[in-house]
Amino acid sequence: MNDMTPDKIKDLLESAIKSNTSAWVAQSKYFDDLVKRNVASFAALTDSRVESLKKISESKTFNEAFEANVAYEETVRSALQNLYEENKKSWEVLQSELKTIYAPASGDKAAGTAAPKKKEKAA
Repeated sequence: MNDMTPDKIKDLLESAIKSNTSAWVAQSKYFDDLVKRNVASFAALTDSRVESLKKISESKTFNEAFEANVAYEETVRSALQNLYEENKKSWEVLQSELKTIYAPASGDKAAGTAAPKKKEKAA
């Protein structure tokens, strides 16, 4: 009735373990890199803020102080936009890796035996 043999079950379990391990590695790398990028970005922003505050304190006029603050705001805007783009690209790479990891092999019989879809009831 069912063609599941102990060898097939063993192969399925080994495949699942391999896929989950690969996914764990990919996700761990993503999160490690995410934290490193964010920390580096905010450390750079902190340094920029300290420099802008020095410029503001050394300003002789209100306009000089205002321009120093505007320059810092532009730095923040640019840095956060770059961080967003890098994080988005990294997320897309992770998604691609996970799709590759969990995609069924072309000759994989078990992947082709998905549960049948439920029929929707007519309203």
